[in-house]
Amino acid sequence: MRNSTLLCLIPLLFAACQKDVVPTLVKEGWRVITIAPSTAANIQALGMGSLVVGVSDWCAVADYSDLPRIGGLGSPSLERISELHPNVVIVQGRHAVLEKYCQQNGIYFMSFTTDSLDAWRQEIRWLGDAFNCSEKANSLINDFGQQLQALGDDEWRPRCLLVAGRKSNQVADLLVAAQRSFLTELLEAAGGTNVLTDDDDYIYLQEELLPELNPQIIFELHFAEASKPPLDIWEVTFPHIDAVDSGRIYNLFNPQVLMPGPNMVKTARAMSDIIQRQKPVQ
Repeated sequence: MRNSTLLCLIPLLFAACQKDVVPTLVKEGWRVITIAPSTAANIQALGMGSLVVGVSDWCAVADYSDLPRIGGLGSPSLERISELHPNVVIVQGRHAVLEKYCQQNGIYFMSFTTDSLDAWRQEIRWLGDAFNCSEKANSLINDFGQQLQALGDDEWRPRCLLVAGRKSNQVADLLVAAQRSFLTELLEAAGGTNVLTDDDDYIYLQEELLPELNPQIIFELHFAEASKPPLDIWEVTFPHIDAVDSGRIYNLFNPQVLMPGPNMVKTARAMSDIIQRQKPVQ
């Protein structure tokens, strides 16, 4: 009886050990699901969009508009993921449940934390190595760097506020980019300086601090065009801030403006054009 019990336990122990084996990345025949909209854009920029079989609900890449949606990072549908038979799943940030699911089903799981230009370069290099397009990845990185270097100058570096979110039609609940955000790096390349010195990526800014910060230019970054001109909204509450008093509030909108992807050059160029137009006459 004892021996037969041990024999019954052996398959169970073997199965348990198998679940702890981390799947390896396949060399070809990739079927990629990415719940990271920025990573989806990066894969497309590398010319490897055909590998993607499913994206998140928030993916704004036009070429993926007909692909199945599998939810967001907060609540991905494991059932939809299973139906698409992926062998690679890529996310931004941590997701222990999804990682465990992938491990148990032999799916390679990759998590990025892309919140800076250097982290974006690292992600591009990993994607290039993983999907056999390293030459394209290096070219993309080099082109990006050259385009950034061509922006801005040191003659006038205005103090700028980068608004990533606020209440509709109100200057309230301001989510703003701080020093560790890739948006600050884009701003600096464009010729501006972030008024916030906080060592963080994004913070919720107390509105009463705005007069003290007194930005010269305010950039509002949105996924879609605002329904009401931002200057009209700011004039109601903070008419005496430099940016408001001089009418220097600009709405930069495109579907990928808050994503660290290939579209970052477009955002930096838009900032640079505005900064150069507002340069004081010598």
